[in-house]
Amino acid sequence: MPMTTHEEIERKYEVDGDSSVPDLSDIATVEPSAKVLLTADYFDTDSGDLAAHLIVLRRRVGGDDEGWHIKFPAAVGRTELHWPLSIGGAENAHDAPGAPDAADAHEDATADAPVAHEDAPVAVPAEVIAPILALVRVRPLRIIARLRTRRTALHLIDDSGHRLLELADDRVEASDSATGTVRTWREWETELLDGAPESTQARSALLDAVEARLLAAGARPAVSASKLATALGRTSLAPVHRAVSLDRASPASEVLLAAVGALVEDIARIDPLVRLDRPDSVHQLRTRVRRLRSLFASYPRVFDRAVTDPIRDELQHLGVVLGEARDAEVMRDRARSLIADHDALVPGLDTRLVDGWARAHTDGHERVLAELSVPRYLALLDSLDGFLARPPLAKDAFVQAGIAIPPALARDLNRVLRSAKSADAAQTEPERVELLHATRKAAKRLRYAAEAVSVGDAGVFGRRVRTVAAAAEAIHDLLGEHRDSSLMQEHLRATAGSGKHTFDYGVLHEVERHGAALCLADYPRALRDLKRLR
Repeated sequence: MPMTTHEEIERKYEVDGDSSVPDLSDIATVEPSAKVLLTADYFDTDSGDLAAHLIVLRRRVGGDDEGWHIKFPAAVGRTELHWPLSIGGAENAHDAPGAPDAADAHEDATADAPVAHEDAPVAVPAEVIAPILALVRVRPLRIIARLRTRRTALHLIDDSGHRLLELADDRVEASDSATGTVRTWREWETELLDGAPESTQARSALLDAVEARLLAAGARPAVSASKLATALGRTSLAPVHRAVSLDRASPASEVLLAAVGALVEDIARIDPLVRLDRPDSVHQLRTRVRRLRSLFASYPRVFDRAVTDPIRDELQHLGVVLGEARDAEVMRDRARSLIADHDALVPGLDTRLVDGWARAHTDGHERVLAELSVPRYLALLDSLDGFLARPPLAKDAFVQAGIAIPPALARDLNRVLRSAKSADAAQTEPERVELLHATRKAAKRLRYAAEAVSVGDAGVFGRRVRTVAAAAEAIHDLLGEHRDSSLMQEHLRATAGSGKHTFDYGVLHEVERHGAALCLADYPRALRDLKRLR
C-alpha cells in the first residue's frame, strides 16, 4: 500500500470527565462508531527538530488509520501523510532508539498504563523519513511520548449518506519519555470527513454548529491543538523564540545573521513541500537559495569569505538543479497560456509546443528529488546550521549596520548601472542579449540585498531601501520577461517545422516578439528610476 495524503481540519475541546456528549441529531444524522483503543509512539530528534517546525511523526496501532503518520502544518488545518505499519524494512530504515516492534505495540494496547521510554531500537522506514529528511538528516529518532487513547466516536451523515464529520470522545493517558511523567485528560475532537461541504464557508458553518452544542455541554476550546504537546506538558510544539530587537545601531553581523537565519528556516519549511510536489514549491526553494547566495555575495566584509565562498558554491550547485525544473515549469506554463490566450486565432494548435517543456519539467523535478536526498545536500544544510551557530565574522562584523550596510548596497547598485551601460554599448545583438541578462542578475542581487535588511526581523532600514529594492525588482522583472520571451521565440522557431501549424507558430512568434519589444521599451524608464536613487 503506497503513501496516502489527507488534509486534516479539526477542532479540539477540553472536557470534564463526567460530561456527556450532546445530541447532534438536529444538525445531521448521527451514526455511532465502534469504541477503539489507540496506542501511539511519537518520535523526534534529541534537539526537537520536528517539533520546532510543528511537524508530528507517530506510529499508531489500532483504529481504521493505524500505521505511520506525519503531520505538517498547512494553510488550513494540517496535511497528514499515512503509511501502513508494514511499510519498509530493516534494511532501508532509520534507527530510532526507544520504539517497540509490532508485537510490543500490540502488547501495549492491552496494558493498563503507558510504557515509558525503552532502549530497544526500531527501524523507522526510509519511506517515512524521506519527506522530513532535511530536518532529521542522520540524527537518531527517539520516542518522546507514548499515548493510549480510549476513543468513542460518532459520525454525522448527510441525507445522501456522505460522512460529514467525526466527533471523537477521547480519554488519553500519556507518558513523557524524557521525564517519565504520566498525564491523563479527556478531550472532544471534531474532524471534517471526506463528505464535508466543499466551500470554506459551509465547512466553517458545520464546525461552528457542532461547536455551539459542545460548548453548551460544558466543553472549552483546547489550550493546545496537539495531543503530543499536552503529553509533554506544553501548550504548543513551537519553541519559544526570543523577540529580535535590531536597529541601525546594531552590529551589521547581527542584522545579517537574522536575515540568513530566516532564509535557512524557510529552506527547512519548504523542503518537505518540494518532496511532496506542492505547487510553486520548487520556485520558492530556488528563490531562498538565490537570496542566500546574493546575501553572502553582497556583504563580503561582514562574513569571512573563506567560509561563505564554499557555501555559495554549494548553493549555486543546488540552484542549478532547482533551476532546470523551475525554468521548464515556467516555459511549460507560458506555452499553455500562449495557446489558451490565442486559441480563437489558431484553433487546434499542435500541443507539441507544451509537451516538450512538460517532459523537461517532470524530468527536472525527478532530478531535484534525487538531489535533495544525497549527502552533498545534507552537508550543505549542516554547513548553514554551522554558519549560524558559529558565524565567521570579518572586519565589518561589529560596525553598526547603519554604517556598514549602505556602502554594500551602493556597490551593488553601481554594479547594475555598469552592466546596463555595457549592454547599451554592445556591438551585436547576441552580445547585447547576454549583457542584458547580466544586468538582470545584478538587479536581482541588489533587490535581494536591499530586501534582506528592510523586511522582517532584519528590516532595520526603511522606505528608501525598500524603494531601491522595488526599483531593482522592476528592472529584474522586465529583463526576465524579455529573456523568457526570447527563449519562447527560439522554441517556436525550432518547433514550427513545415507542418500544418507552421503559420500558427509564426503568429505566436510575433506575439512573443511584440511582448519582448514592449519590455525593452519600458526598461529605460526603470533604469532611470534606479539611477535617481544613487
